[in-house]
Amino acid sequence: MKQIILSLLFLSFFSATALMAQGQISGKIIDKSNGETLVGAAVQVENTTNGAVTDIEGNFSINVVPGKYTLVVSYISYQTTKIEVEAKANEVAFVNCVLEPTGGLELKEVVIVATQERSSAVTMLIERKKAAQVSDGVTADLIRKTPDRTTSDVLKRVTGASIQEGKFAIIRGMNDRYNAGYLDGALLPSTESDRKAFAFDVVPANLIDNLLIIKAGSPDLAGDFGGGVIKINTKSVPDKFTQSFNIGAQMHSLTTFNDFLQFKRYGGEMLNVYGNQRSIPEYTEGSLKSSSTFASAAEKTRFADISKNFNNDWSNSIISASPNTRFSYSVGLPIKLGETQKLGIIAAITYANTRKITDANIGTFDGSGQVASFQDRISAQNISTGGILNVNYVSSKTQINFRNLLNTNTDNNTVARTGVGNLIDDIKVQNKANVINYNRLYNGIVSAKHIVGENFMTLNASVSYSNVNRKVPDYRIINYTQPSGEPTYKLSLGDFFNSSTGRFASNLNENLIGGNLELSKQFSSEKVKTDVKVGYFYQKRQRDFSSQNFVYNGTAPTDPTYNPAEDLGAKNISASGLYLVEKTSDDLAYYQGKSDMNAYFIAIDQKFQEKLRAVYGVRYEDMNIQVNNQKLNTGVANINKGAVLPSVNLCYYLSEKINIRADYFASVNRPEFRELAPFAFYVFDKNAEFKGNKDLKIANLNNYDLRFEFFPTGGQLLSAGAFYKTIDNPVELSIDITQPFTTFTYQNEKSAKIYGIELEAKKNLEFLGKAKFLSNLNLFANFSLIKSQLSFDAGSKAKQNRPLQGQSPYVANAGLQYDNSDNGWSGSFVINRVGRRIAFVGVDAQYGDTRQDIYEAPRTVIDLQIGKTFKNINVKLTLGDILHNDLVYYQDANNDGKFTIATGNSVDRQMFRFNNGFTSSITFGYSF
Repeated sequence: MKQIILSLLFLSFFSATALMAQGQISGKIIDKSNGETLVGAAVQVENTTNGAVTDIEGNFSINVVPGKYTLVVSYISYQTTKIEVEAKANEVAFVNCVLEPTGGLELKEVVIVATQERSSAVTMLIERKKAAQVSDGVTADLIRKTPDRTTSDVLKRVTGASIQEGKFAIIRGMNDRYNAGYLDGALLPSTESDRKAFAFDVVPANLIDNLLIIKAGSPDLAGDFGGGVIKINTKSVPDKFTQSFNIGAQMHSLTTFNDFLQFKRYGGEMLNVYGNQRSIPEYTEGSLKSSSTFASAAEKTRFADISKNFNNDWSNSIISASPNTRFSYSVGLPIKLGETQKLGIIAAITYANTRKITDANIGTFDGSGQVASFQDRISAQNISTGGILNVNYVSSKTQINFRNLLNTNTDNNTVARTGVGNLIDDIKVQNKANVINYNRLYNGIVSAKHIVGENFMTLNASVSYSNVNRKVPDYRIINYTQPSGEPTYKLSLGDFFNSSTGRFASNLNENLIGGNLELSKQFSSEKVKTDVKVGYFYQKRQRDFSSQNFVYNGTAPTDPTYNPAEDLGAKNISASGLYLVEKTSDDLAYYQGKSDMNAYFIAIDQKFQEKLRAVYGVRYEDMNIQVNNQKLNTGVANINKGAVLPSVNLCYYLSEKINIRADYFASVNRPEFRELAPFAFYVFDKNAEFKGNKDLKIANLNNYDLRFEFFPTGGQLLSAGAFYKTIDNPVELSIDITQPFTTFTYQNEKSAKIYGIELEAKKNLEFLGKAKFLSNLNLFANFSLIKSQLSFDAGSKAKQNRPLQGQSPYVANAGLQYDNSDNGWSGSFVINRVGRRIAFVGVDAQYGDTRQDIYEAPRTVIDLQIGKTFKNINVKLTLGDILHNDLVYYQDANNDGKFTIATGNSVDRQMFRFNNGFTSSITFGYSF
């Protein structure tokens, strides 16, 4: 292995050295009639013997001496094209070319001459115009021009998409559970302990090559979605030897250089390496559980002896928050193995350390009214480390990819809480909580594509493996209370973790194995070109979850210091003092999820005389989902049901620049393991519990789309579309009004309808005048209007005519981007706004005035970025969330459709309010 690595590095260094005084021309050749790449097209430097043949991806690469050239591009039954191009030393000139079929009738060669710029612009137009489905997306070029740090930041730029809680995607008004994700072709699992969702903030934006949201189903896509399929592709084969290094610093207006509260950290945790210092110690099962309401003397002694083995270091300190830091490094190694054979290796690492202070107001309500009011100061730190290693082999008929992504995110949040824990009895509180969430994702996929014979058939196959590990190693709460009339606060002890002093730990480990096999064959006649694809997909998931819950009992210190390090320290742990008692419920704290899916599909793609394209077929998914309690060896839920999912995608090419699309597809939305498990988890910052529902049913969807697209020139676009969806048994996150303590759970409603329109524009502003800067200025905007209606079963307590959970009435994105390659200046101004949406479903006011739907109020987010490139150095200055509006969750008590405040008091019922500061960042990048 060592020799192989050294050989690859030597070859890469030799290739890079050989190119130092050379230029390079690279590009892709595609068919104008269908947007597909052409394999085996000849690309020749005019009047020379220097040239190349396109590989299985339609790509080519030619090394030349710096200068101006004319490329001659030819292919059997296609019109020959000549392209003027300039190659510069140590740079890659990109030339994407479109070839037009001759129709098989012309014997005379036709030569079309185009410039490098015009050819590339036409290619961009053709690729999107000829896409089979309704879709939207962004590329690495656009990502570099925005302040976006993570994939979740990128997603909110896409038409009809928004982000909730900074990481979960909502598409077309449908919340995170209705969206599917692919990473480099591998279907992604849920990363969350408490919801069906993938946290898109785990994938750094600078590792993305492109991101696509497909909004219409097809037989070769997973059938479990309703909003969109999010496809993320990381970087592939580089065109030349490259290295890049980026380092950045960020100031947060509420945080940087201010007091930041944190509990003790251990070595390695700043790099997401966790030791056993926070682990729950081993002890005989059941030995921390009391046999009766009051522990005996022997039990107290045993409890104290075991408690001493826990990590009893509660030391905490206030530090001055340093600026947030970011670092990334990537290297690309192209290795030419032959005329059409090449090997590409890309490796990248990223690191980010972010601190943020947030002040919050939390209101807790039960059926009688408000019962608690808290003021929180949240000192949140996120550390993200990750990297990719991608190896890609390409030849004239074969492509083999091996892609790997590993990312680890740790949230270490400390909350200092004051306020009134019981308004009726006027019991004041002083609490501290330390919550650590460790989340690691690995995704690896080996895929192969091979053309059999002389384009007789194409074979695609892949095998993937993903692992999600999510830990809460030691979640701690210390609670001091002061009853009315008492002069001081006392340490609160009790039987419930959420209202006393205690500790909690959990571990989730999930493995996902997938395999895919596809065979496609082309059939052509004079008027119709047909592609037939058949395939099989297999996926196996297995999740193991366990948790433990402890509270402090015994005798609290009579004179508390209000410092957890003293009051809960080792010196106070004894049979006559404090000790831990386990309150883990075997029926609620453990579950194991298993699922197996076998899917078969046939897809037919037909093109009728370059005017109409029809992609249709059917997918059958056979899914078995089981949730069991391995502790009690009992079943919790078992869903075994197949689904037949037909789809039709039509595209009519009204002219060279105008498309009309129409789509239909059936899909499903299945319950997640966590949603079925009875496990309940206490979320401190919302003072609420989340639990599952074993009786959830599968939701069934029918989806319809209509879209008009106009492509003026190049990457410019004007589009307008409409969609309509019906959902049987939609799943929503709702308030459980049967519980006295605020509890959210999952439930099915009878049915729902959701419909809307989507508008998008991308326009260069050179038409406004002759000023040169206008040609470098681009405007983009997208806007969605969405409405939904639900139907309820008889006897339902839901509020009538309310929208679907997570559905916003509108989503708006707009921005100006400036990019001048001559002087190196660039800039962007982007704005995002999402209308109010239901975060948690409640009931009609007549069944509980304080248990109504909880809305998330709209926020406007504005980001600004200015950049300058000096040869190999790039500098960016970014201002993020300039308006820094508060994040507010509320009940619309006066039913006026907005969050209403009058004379300093809230007319509506404020549930949660989190303030947000703005950020200012500077980033230095160096490429060589």
